[in-house]
Amino acid sequence: MAIATSYNVTSVQGAREDLSDQLKRVSPETTPVFSTLGQSRSPKALLSEWMVDSLGEPVFATPPVDGADLCFNAGFSDEISSRVRMGNRIQQVQRPFAVSRLAEKIDVAGPQSNLYGASAAKALILLKTDIESAICSSQLPQTGTDSVGDKLGGLKHWTDPDATTGVFDTPAKQAFVSVDGSRFNMQGAGAMTESDLRTLVQSVYEAGGKSVGYTLFAGPAVINEITDFSRASGAVTATGAAFNVDSGDATLRLSVTTWVSDYGRIDVVPTLFAGRSSGVAINADVRHSGLLIPKDDTVSLKTMEGVTTIELPDVGGGGRRGFAEWMGTVCVLNARALGSII
Repeated sequence: MAIATSYNVTSVQGAREDLSDQLKRVSPETTPVFSTLGQSRSPKALLSEWMVDSLGEPVFATPPVDGADLCFNAGFSDEISSRVRMGNRIQQVQRPFAVSRLAEKIDVAGPQSNLYGASAAKALILLKTDIESAICSSQLPQTGTDSVGDKLGGLKHWTDPDATTGVFDTPAKQAFVSVDGSRFNMQGAGAMTESDLRTLVQSVYEAGGKSVGYTLFAGPAVINEITDFSRASGAVTATGAAFNVDSGDATLRLSVTTWVSDYGRIDVVPTLFAGRSSGVAINADVRHSGLLIPKDDTVSLKTMEGVTTIELPDVGGGGRRGFAEWMGTVCVLNARALGSII
């Protein structure tokens, strides 16, 4: 006996579809570094520069003899010669999009039936992830030509203690690189202990002499290691500390969002864009990345033009086109005040 069932009544026979007006993005889009870094003066050229200087070491072992005259040549010093000009290139970041004239008239599912508006909104989100990845990358600065664009030097480059190229391409500039001990190679050394992180922060403190508080923007593997500092397996040892857990509400909290060190408070913020290479998905470099940034004006963004969306005229008749854009760079006044994990 022939019978109509849910299996043979298809769209050909008129079965309707049930497609709700919902659209969920399934990729990470939070950009904590770009969202929290302060803004400094807007640049007026493609190379944004600033001056750095060092104080040298204290000298007190040879006090002057009372009444003795200074030697006219040897008794004075040039306190300006230690200054060095540092800088970073302005990079242009773009995300173009286009929608045909006919596609704009089609009724589609989703919270935004306007495909051009939806494309512009998505391009802005993608642009933020591009900017975040660029400023947190190990990318070296690049001077643009008629065939390649300018590139900014990323924070992973600025925090490299062994850097001899890019920003630090002269011996004078190399005197201002991040100090030894300010970078921990988690992939090379394996697990990061509390002692390793404390040594990193100590190195940064000894280089800068400030206890201003820091933010550690870190990938999942780094976050997990820091959280393990509070677990019994990693904390209660012969030389470790004991932790009392208040579980009166039957809730066990093991997440570490703030680590108070001897050299300042460190807020731990997870990110999935530090150490991200262009066009590369989340990998070990991302998971094991960390950037320790002081909470002052040491690191800031210089924006020539804010995040904008520009619509182009439909000249050829193919449809509306536009692009989201940002022009700017990252300014690091003192690389020796930063730490990193790779």
